[in-house]
Amino acid sequence: MKAGDDKILNVEELSKFFGVSNQTIWRWCKSGKLPAFKIGSQWKIRQSDINKIINQKIVKKDDRQIPTLF
Repeated sequence: MKAGDDKILNVEELSKFFGVSNQTIWRWCKSGKLPAFKIGSQWKIRQSDINKIINQKIVKKDDRQIPTLF
């Protein structure tokens, strides 16, 4: 994916994707758990940053640990 093709997600999109409330996404943004930025009063998150987080948390089949997202 080229940098110019990176989709920008909002809080509502991420809350649906992760199955959590908007407030949880806001907390993750404010605390720095998500690499987010604000445009006006709205939090925005790059799709590529979410993909990086998810890829870092994927556990190999041989690994017995259960991954946690945050």
